[in-house]
Amino acid sequence: MFEWLRIFWQGRIFFLATGDRLTYFLNQVLKEGVILYHTQRSERGMRAQVKLADFRRLRRAARQTHSKVQIIAKYGWPFIATRWWRRKGLIAGIAMIAMVLTVLSQLVLSISVVDNHNISATDVLERAEKLGLRTWTYSKNLDLNRIAKALQEQLPDAAWIGVERSGTDVKIKISEKIRPSIPKEAGNLVASHAGLVKEIMVIQGIPQVHEGEIVRAGQVLITQAPNPDLSSVPIQNPAMNKLNSSKLLPQTSVARGFVRARVWYSAEKEIPLVEDKIEESGRVATGWGIKFGSRVIMVTTQNSPFEQTEKEVLSQSLLPWRNWGFPVEGIRVNYKELHNVHIERSVSEARDLAEQTARTEVQKKITPGVPIVEENVKVMPGNSSAERVRVEVETYEDLAVYANP
Repeated sequence: MFEWLRIFWQGRIFFLATGDRLTYFLNQVLKEGVILYHTQRSERGMRAQVKLADFRRLRRAARQTHSKVQIIAKYGWPFIATRWWRRKGLIAGIAMIAMVLTVLSQLVLSISVVDNHNISATDVLERAEKLGLRTWTYSKNLDLNRIAKALQEQLPDAAWIGVERSGTDVKIKISEKIRPSIPKEAGNLVASHAGLVKEIMVIQGIPQVHEGEIVRAGQVLITQAPNPDLSSVPIQNPAMNKLNSSKLLPQTSVARGFVRARVWYSAEKEIPLVEDKIEESGRVATGWGIKFGSRVIMVTTQNSPFEQTEKEVLSQSLLPWRNWGFPVEGIRVNYKELHNVHIERSVSEARDLAEQTARTEVQKKITPGVPIVEENVKVMPGNSSAERVRVEVETYEDLAVYANP
């Protein structure tokens, strides 16, 4: 922590040195007593970091060796102070905005009700307002636990109520008292996958397939059986004649049963023996800035210090209140270093990676909980620069599912 503060206070310059005498340039820099940090060789020359106080001596060594020094990025407090000293009015405006935001951040600007289905959100907000939870209230003076307990006592349909504060936003979370839902059974039973039928067990309905038959996905397996015609049954009560018997009893019964079958899944993957790709090195530089509308002012790390980088911009702002949003946002820019990776694999390594990748893809296709009966791994013929592997899996599962209405 203290080392980072020292580096930030002294200031660092990221530079690129190019020329035909970089070795002499490096020796001359060391003779001058200049310390270089994070030195690395690149296709364009030599990249390194140096303290701000040593940069003049670095230029002297460059003139003596006829080398060219190009500044890539600047980092540290001296550059920030110089940049902001020329913007005194902007600094005063930012300070004023910071004071306003500090005051507003201590207030409750929005209240929302979540996870409610049968309980009215308007009713909850009205009861919360009577308990003292309202907008433009100083959040430190609110006893959220007391408000949550009082709301739970006033709302009998709520099994649990929690009140949470996140910045200027307060959320009232409700867990309602509901009965566990029972899956609806209606219609015919159809096949969820293609497979070879091995066993049929009909509890109710009419089977449409037989054992040993290959079925496709969506094919009807068991149809619902019609109920006996009730019109021929004499009704003793004349008043019942005025009612439609079709509304009292369903004309068809639900299909029920099991259809177990052999199901096959497969996936095929090819992995090259030699591969060049770009990956993240793990090094990340972070820059902070302020956004006014469409204008962005970076406070630290304006440019990426890496030769290859992936830029990730994250916006942080206060939650809007009603139809009004704050005009100022905080910006965080993550510069992720990218580097070229050359991978050379042996035949066995490429084959193992292809098999592992194909097996993972097959597992995604299989219904969770279904056991695997048999697995076959086949090395497919292909070119000499890659290995292609095919994974075939056989399962024994129940295909019968209710068709979507």
